[in-house]
Amino acid sequence: MEQVPRTTRVALCLFFYLTTWIVSARQSPPSATNFTLPNEGPTNALSNAQVRRISADVLEIGKVRLDQRKRSITLPAVLDKEKGFMEYFLVTTYGKTHESILKTAAEPYHIHLAMLLLGANGAGNPEFPGSPTNGVPGPVINPSKDIIPGNKVAITVKWVAPGGAVEHSAEELIYKSDAQSALQRGSWVYNGSLMVNNKFLAQMDGSIISLVTDPVALINNTGPGHDNDMIWEPNSTNLPPADLPVEVTISLQDSAPKP
Repeated sequence: MEQVPRTTRVALCLFFYLTTWIVSARQSPPSATNFTLPNEGPTNALSNAQVRRISADVLEIGKVRLDQRKRSITLPAVLDKEKGFMEYFLVTTYGKTHESILKTAAEPYHIHLAMLLLGANGAGNPEFPGSPTNGVPGPVINPSKDIIPGNKVAITVKWVAPGGAVEHSAEELIYKSDAQSALQRGSWVYNGSLMVNNKFLAQMDGSIISLVTDPVALINNTGPGHDNDMIWEPNSTNLPPADLPVEVTISLQDSAPKP
């Protein structure tokens, strides 16, 4: 019998765990101490999780497209804010849109499941303050000088303009005002958010890619300035036009895991 790769087993276990939890939650009235679900919470994420195989290497999970050969995922987004100080590069439509450059209708749960299938470790590192190993958020605050560990990722943004296709790295869309330059390349890590009290916090908050230290977000900037929320602005020179659909691609840069 062919052995199932470890990353696939992990992802399937996560899916089974969350499915079991949601069925249980539907059978019991919510506690007064529970988080309030947003309009697009974990229950909806699983109920609407349509997994389709597009080709031998490509799957779709909700609005997330997974390419196993390229070790990348792609999701739709749109420009959210074109000026002002930002704390996030990408959030959901129900997330902190008042301080994010891009927003997406893709579900954080679907993003996380796709990244696990690609081989990302996700949260759980015992050196990660606030990891699920201790069950509660740790001493990391937002922003913080602490650097959250994770898998190195690259992020690109593509769109089609009247003059043709345009592609930029995420860094080229972000202006660091204290250095008067774009964000330093190679600073993104996939840390996978947190599971606390049976709640997947990225799904609850809608936080996907953070410019400042945020253990709840799926991806963090670990470069210079990640502890300062008053230096990040949209780079107006490279931004897509308002309301124009764009594609955000997140690629794993770490070595591929062994089966």
